[in-house]
Amino acid sequence: MSIAHMALEERLQQISLKVIDQVRTLYEMMKASDNVTPMQVYSKINGLKNSVEADKFMLGEYIIRIREGIQDKDLYIDILNDLEKISQNLDAASYRLSVLVSRGRQIEELLYKLIIIIAEKLLASLTHLVESLRLLSVNAQKSVEIARNIMKLEEEVDDLYRSLELKLFEKNYDDLIYVMLMKDIADRLEDSEDMVRDSATSITYIAFGRI
Repeated sequence: MSIAHMALEERLQQISLKVIDQVRTLYEMMKASDNVTPMQVYSKINGLKNSVEADKFMLGEYIIRIREGIQDKDLYIDILNDLEKISQNLDAASYRLSVLVSRGRQIEELLYKLIIIIAEKLLASLTHLVESLRLLSVNAQKSVEIARNIMKLEEEVDDLYRSLELKLFEKNYDDLIYVMLMKDIADRLEDSEDMVRDSATSITYIAFGRI
């Protein structure tokens, strides 16, 4: 494996860590919604999103410049694109949550718990993703095993999402804005988990070439 591969994987890890920071900040906003200024918290998440987008542009340019020396470059680009989209999803979900909190709207306990658990599983998936990326250059077989953990978490998030969607629509709400924002928050988080799974699949394919 070339130095270029190692450098590329290290930079993908760095971007992933910024996305993890976004999830953690969103999680903290949910856990301490009564004691935070939501727009200030969102500003931090938005700043991380802007940083991820800038990193994605620079790393994408790097991949194109050295593409002749990079095997599986399309898979690396797929991971990079997924990370950017996850970051943008988290930014959008955080903004919608900050709008709800700013309007003084209390989130029902069950829906609140489901969103919290989904965020926790997304955080776990992204942590596995970073470790799987790190192990590509150390132990490709172990990298595949870590990536498989993400597949299991994605299935669990799907179940949670379906439960949240059912609870959201089985009750007649007068506040349609609340329903729309909650649905979009759930959609963004579930979509993000799907993209972590897609990135894990790309990592698996890269690892297969090294086993």
